[in-house]
Amino acid sequence: MLNTGYATYGREVLSRLYNSGKYELGEHASYIEHNDPRIQNLPWTVYANLPDSNSEEDKNNYLSKPSNQFGEWRFDDICIDMKPHIVMDIRDFWMCSHEYRSPLRPYYNWAIMPTVDAYPQNEEWLCTYADADGVFTYQDWSKNILDHEGGGRIKTLGAASPAAAPEFVPLDQEAIKNHMGLNDKMIIGTVMRNQRRKLFPDLFASFRFLLDETGREDVLLYCHTSYPDMGWDLPKLLLQYNLTSKVLFTYKCKDCKHIFPNYFNDVITDCPKCGNLSASFVSVQEGASNKDLSVIYSLFDIYVQYANSEGFGMPQLEAAACGVPVVAVDYSAMSDAIRKLGGEPIPLAALSLELETGCFRAVPDNNSLIKYLTGFIGLDIEVRQNMRVAARQAYLKHYNWDVTAQRWGQYFDNVDIDIYEKKWISEPKYINIPSEYPDRISNKDFARWLIVNLLQEPRFINSYMEARLIKDLNYSVTTPGLSGMYFNDDSASPMFHKVNWQPFSRDIAFNHFCELAKRKNHWENKRWQSVKK
Repeated sequence: MLNTGYATYGREVLSRLYNSGKYELGEHASYIEHNDPRIQNLPWTVYANLPDSNSEEDKNNYLSKPSNQFGEWRFDDICIDMKPHIVMDIRDFWMCSHEYRSPLRPYYNWAIMPTVDAYPQNEEWLCTYADADGVFTYQDWSKNILDHEGGGRIKTLGAASPAAAPEFVPLDQEAIKNHMGLNDKMIIGTVMRNQRRKLFPDLFASFRFLLDETGREDVLLYCHTSYPDMGWDLPKLLLQYNLTSKVLFTYKCKDCKHIFPNYFNDVITDCPKCGNLSASFVSVQEGASNKDLSVIYSLFDIYVQYANSEGFGMPQLEAAACGVPVVAVDYSAMSDAIRKLGGEPIPLAALSLELETGCFRAVPDNNSLIKYLTGFIGLDIEVRQNMRVAARQAYLKHYNWDVTAQRWGQYFDNVDIDIYEKKWISEPKYINIPSEYPDRISNKDFARWLIVNLLQEPRFINSYMEARLIKDLNYSVTTPGLSGMYFNDDSASPMFHKVNWQPFSRDIAFNHFCELAKRKNHWENKRWQSVKK
């Protein structure tokens, strides 16, 4: 139901899988309540993840772990109810890693498509992906990264790239500009959520330099973005670069739903259609429809994707599908898409290592962007029109939702579901939890005893869990993870809280693994009771 890349991918692929008539589908929907009427319009089962707004217990449980917003608190119950042969996930590591940790993991085939948006990939991520039965990638660049850094342990399947929705088609640009009162303007456009990794400061600085160098008064920058959000202070940037009358934004009226471009006019402004003080920036929750967004893309003479990394970057495809030539930073997913779309890759000035993730992020060469855009706005209209046609043709050649859904379907059809059918109804295997642990063994042997003998999960041998466990035993300190499991999510934890060093010992590790074993027995019993019922 959201206006995000994940939601779009889910809508397009799930609907095609459903229409094939070959699969029983259940969607674990992260940001919707069980009583939302929109669920009734979907033909497949929807398991809502948000807590019941009328239940304090529900809300407290939901808020007890940051990872619950991504589904952890309800995932195992959903598996018990549906008993899936296959679990698929198309999100970031910290959004899907609970499916790897789940005590029910042996009972389903796990097919994932993580958003590999930079390198090097964290060791924990690579180890988690290696446990998956099949790993698609959003584009070829990501597959190459996983193949290389995973050392051949990750079962990559190739790219299952998204495509633009059918509403994104070339429209009459001249008529739309006339209707919007922009017929005498050339527009450089971007569609990016206002996040830290979206390089709005660099884009604004480059645009200011372009205006100063060319003296052009007819060129505008159009930013279809959100404010306020989790990213940049856009009004401050506008003032800093003297762009208040040179940058357009998309506003949407909450009353009459009218969408219109406007110069920055505060967070809430008057709607020109209904006259109410009810228009604000578009957002993920209050976004533009594909039809409206297609009109916005059609205003653009050229599209710029300016980010330090991208898992994919759907707006590049949407722009090209609308016949808008594309410029993008030559890094991560953008490197792949910009070449398939026949656009202009902007070279890097440098790569910067990010503290939170340990990944390199792109620092684009702003001078190259300025040089290219300067040349573009000086082109004859016939040349620019030919570039629009070429962008659309390149998009049609490389991206198609039907092909993407077929790739998932082909994978599903090759899974031996009888294996998982028999596993789900198999006799229960409970862990006999010991009261003490062996003494006088090395930390490495102790870690392996915890994993194999106590938890009885040999799949974690030679995993990140084992390495982290040995390290923490050697150092006698640890940091808590997002999920309440000390060995998990340490790379993501700084994104949500400060590092909190805590004492760690064999007694603590033993007690922790006893709790994990109890958890495993709990879900094994729930599975068996469900089978008997």
